[in-house]
Amino acid sequence: MNPASLRLLERKGLVHLTPSIPETFTAVSPLIVLNAKAREIADQAASVLEVVQKLAEEYALKANCSGGLELPREANELWHIDGRKHIYHSISKMLRRADKSVSYYATPAGLVRAYKAHADYLENVGKRGVTVRLLAQTTKEIRSVASELATVVKIRRTTKPLGANFVCIDGRELVVIENSPNDFNVERGGDRAAWTTNKLLVGMYESLFERVCENSAPLHQ
Repeated sequence: MNPASLRLLERKGLVHLTPSIPETFTAVSPLIVLNAKAREIADQAASVLEVVQKLAEEYALKANCSGGLELPREANELWHIDGRKHIYHSISKMLRRADKSVSYYATPAGLVRAYKAHADYLENVGKRGVTVRLLAQTTKEIRSVASELATVVKIRRTTKPLGANFVCIDGRELVVIENSPNDFNVERGGDRAAWTTNKLLVGMYESLFERVCENSAPLHQ
């Protein structure tokens, strides 16, 4: 096996290097590797469970305080938007009227679409004093785009991917986007979105966003 492959296995904890001349690599017991991976998965599950538990507690508290759950039963609290082009056009209009904050969660491909469709809007609202934060799971494939977008937006990396894109404006309105397909194109796509101004749903998203931010790192760290 070539040295580069052995170094890769060492970084993954699959072999152990014994300093010598020549260097000696010894295979690590599969049981040790599997136990370590199991602990890592358990830690991640516990972290996610803690977030869900805290959100559930906040949900119950708000329900008790208000005397009932304020779910979006009214037509003026929930809208559906079909088609990627229409969705991004609607988000552009939302960004233009932002005056306090923008909380944007993007999948890796969603970050590329955000750059193509909304980089100018995000930069302009930031110049007006609006707090703009973008949370995303980044990959090598999109690293250059993420770095370019980070010149105008605060981006933090997360290792806890969500299955959709989310955009929240001023803590008052939220768009949840189901990507279909989850590619880089901003014009074509059968995406569907739910747009709500319901205080409970928006507040729960904001709480989740803050908690994930607290456990994420700046893009270039």
